[in-house]
Amino acid sequence: MKKTLPLLAFGADAKTSKGSLLNYLTGILYLAPANEGGFGNLCVHASAGCLASCLFTAGRGRMGNVRLGRIRKTRLFFTDKKAFFEQLEKDIARGMKRAAKLGLGYCVRLNGTSDVPWERLGVFEKFPSVQFYDYTKNAVRALAHARGEMPSNYYLTFSRSESNEADALAVLAAGGNVAAVFSSPNYPKKWHGFEVVDGDKSDLRFLDKRGAVVALYAKGKAKKDASGFVIQTEAGA
Repeated sequence: MKKTLPLLAFGADAKTSKGSLLNYLTGILYLAPANEGGFGNLCVHASAGCLASCLFTAGRGRMGNVRLGRIRKTRLFFTDKKAFFEQLEKDIARGMKRAAKLGLGYCVRLNGTSDVPWERLGVFEKFPSVQFYDYTKNAVRALAHARGEMPSNYYLTFSRSESNEADALAVLAAGGNVAAVFSSPNYPKKWHGFEVVDGDKSDLRFLDKRGAVVALYAKGKAKKDASGFVIQTEAGA
């Protein structure tokens, strides 16, 4: 097998690194979102507002070598599934050993900047002791998770956009969680009658209260959103 780049990053960004404060090591996979990689669409449910506000080029993603690395990983995903999954399994196992050495819990987020239905690809069953989690804009997947139809070690949070609010409310009504982006950190206590919790304290969504709205503060391009993807709040509220 040709040598491949490591797929998972550990402590790769400010948000996932916060998990260490809650005694978790987080491994995260960043692929090229939507059609950014030029090989296929990894975000088929993304709205126009989501695409315009995507964090793919935020933070370290602004660096050319980081962006190209993510595109290379995406190319491998589409062109050599065998090599991709062999490397992914090695990386997950490597993270398990690292977490054990540090005395930390271990979790993995495979959709750092993508929306792949990983539950169809047999990863979770091979690592039953690992907590996997993701965000998704696929309402079918989110509702299946809310009904308990996903692998027990996989936690999904639905992502609200300017075009899927009805789906977001359906997920909440089913007992699932919904992430929503707000224009300021002064989040309302409730949104459409559902409790709002602070999602910026960490990225460990599997620790969130069920049936809640996970409030995220607009970052990067999202600060200039005018599509409705970002929910407007009073800065001084």
